[in-house]
Amino acid sequence: MFSATRYYFHPGVRAGETASIADRSGKPLLTYRSFASVVGIVATLVIAIVVLTGLSSALFLNAEDRPGAAIAAAMLTFVFAIIIAALVPRTRVTLYSGSDPVLRIVQSSRFSFPSTTWTIRTPDGDTLAAVRKGAFSRLTTNRWTITGPADQRGRAYATEESFSRALIRKLLGKFRRKFEANIRLVHDGVPGAVIVRRPDEKGEVDYLELTAGSGLDPRVAVALATLIFGLEP
Repeated sequence: MFSATRYYFHPGVRAGETASIADRSGKPLLTYRSFASVVGIVATLVIAIVVLTGLSSALFLNAEDRPGAAIAAAMLTFVFAIIIAALVPRTRVTLYSGSDPVLRIVQSSRFSFPSTTWTIRTPDGDTLAAVRKGAFSRLTTNRWTITGPADQRGRAYATEESFSRALIRKLLGKFRRKFEANIRLVHDGVPGAVIVRRPDEKGEVDYLELTAGSGLDPRVAVALATLIFGLEP
């Protein structure tokens, strides 16, 4: 099931219902229980507001020669940000081929602030890669860092194609698909795959396309695409 070069996703499935990943012919290759939620997005926005407000208050108090109050404001800001991040449930996803588990995605970091880390594992518990994303990247250009185990498959990252596309997507992408931003995966400095969220020249959308000859583990690419389509409904 990981020998294909293109995988089609079906985002928008309600949380708790079964979602599928299909091949070019539409045949389901993998299934998983949808975890789509706006909780993480809302939490990030709230944390950003709390941090900006708190730091502004601390700077103002310091300018007013009240260093004690400034330090207290900064500490309270940090505490409230951590509390909000702790309220976001951790992500745990299992991909199945039929009834057999083939891949697990587990959020290994307790908090989603200042960053979130997911571990991609085999059913036997072997780690294939760790995926990390900073909380504030949602506010600019989304970027994920992919790190494999020592001496295995190198290092990769994924990012939206440009800052302008990322900004347009945040403003208009949910209303018109043509304003969506695609995501490029780079492995060891060369293109590894692309996650297509904007309709291509044939009108096809919501798929992962692996680059021929890339050393990127297709299991890692599929897991990352699952996270992206699932966490950003």
